[in-house]
Amino acid sequence: MNISFAVRYTAELFMIVPAAAMAIIPVRKYLRFSSIMTYSLLSVMIAVYIVSGTVICTMFLLPTNYFLFPFMVLFLTAYLLCINLPLAKKLFCFFNSAMLCGFCTMYSVFVTAPLETEDTFEVFRLSSGLICLGISLLIIAAFFRTLAFKLPQLLKNESIDKIWRWLVVITMIMTFIVIWMMPINARNTMVGRLRKVSIVVLLLIPIVIWFMYHILWWVAKQMQETAELQQNYDILQMEEKQYKKTLQYLEETSTLRHDFRHHLLMIEEFARQGDTEKLLEYIKPFIDTTTAQRKKHFENPVLDAVASHYIDLAQAQDTLLLWNIQLPEKLPFRESDICSLLCNLLENSLKAVSELPKTKRTVHIGMHFPKENLFAMMIRNPFTGTIVFGKDNLPVAPTENHGIGMRSIKNTVDRYNGKMLAYVENGLFEVDIIMYTTKNSHFD
Repeated sequence: MNISFAVRYTAELFMIVPAAAMAIIPVRKYLRFSSIMTYSLLSVMIAVYIVSGTVICTMFLLPTNYFLFPFMVLFLTAYLLCINLPLAKKLFCFFNSAMLCGFCTMYSVFVTAPLETEDTFEVFRLSSGLICLGISLLIIAAFFRTLAFKLPQLLKNESIDKIWRWLVVITMIMTFIVIWMMPINARNTMVGRLRKVSIVVLLLIPIVIWFMYHILWWVAKQMQETAELQQNYDILQMEEKQYKKTLQYLEETSTLRHDFRHHLLMIEEFARQGDTEKLLEYIKPFIDTTTAQRKKHFENPVLDAVASHYIDLAQAQDTLLLWNIQLPEKLPFRESDICSLLCNLLENSLKAVSELPKTKRTVHIGMHFPKENLFAMMIRNPFTGTIVFGKDNLPVAPTENHGIGMRSIKNTVDRYNGKMLAYVENGLFEVDIIMYTTKNSHFD
């Protein structure tokens, strides 16, 4: 084996290392297996590729591309298996790396052409191979922030999920264009001013790519912020609607109390006159329609009014509400926030159990302070069908216009530096919430 050729082939095949780095950096947080296992597998594959490629290409004096392209299928397969992302995003990251490394190889042909014009073998000289590696390191340095921070942000940005297929097509086309532009022989680049012009003009390729990625990142960020603003607006609108419903209910109960005082005055008047017959006749409708006295669940009158409202709704649909409440009259939270939590959770639960047989329509509600500055809340109910959880560990809404209630709950919990956990266990859907009092919240 010719050692000189072996070294030259090794230098050229070593381009797989920066290519692998550019492919792995954006997806390092999405590895399907452990980092040690993934990087060990990658190191073994790269070592086998370089060693076997050096031996085979040196023995038969083959261009490295003859060995690279079959191995690309193997590398792509391993990449797809090891990365836990949608297919389009994985393909984009892979071909983005191929595109940038293809540019490095092509550009180095123009840069090192004077060194290669007398070479009759289709393999870089050692100096040319080292220059090619140097150019790839410069590209990695120029794109490092993009690869390490911008692309990962794009990968998790749901607002551009629909365009990844187009981005894959663009990177694939660019990769093939770069390969097509590769000079077959270094002497071809020495015609007139071709080499000098190409060295300058071809620099536009990585510059344009860099700017395009940053423009895409900026547009995606703006789209995400707009979506979040719209979501927060929808949440605030819903919270306002819930609070208005609570106020309306309080006004209705105030009217009932006013009417009740009027009835008491009439009863007092009949009693003073001693007209027993008229008194019995007057109170008979109330006796016929009066139900057992309702239990008081909250010391806080606003929350108790909300509870009474949902007790009426539950009774109307033959649902049993089981309360376990241990709260003082004055809470260290905004009344509107606690009302919003209770309303949203109860509405979701009542809707879920309404689809069940009457014997299974039971909702458990618990609220208390396990510690002085820690508020805990729980609601649990059976359900029918299946519940799918999204990336934020919240139930995925069946349609686009639903699910605002859960986001509103999460929004309220976050304002108090709290935690929210939604899960399914033994056929029951449960939401557990903890929130810190205003001493530790955002309302200091």
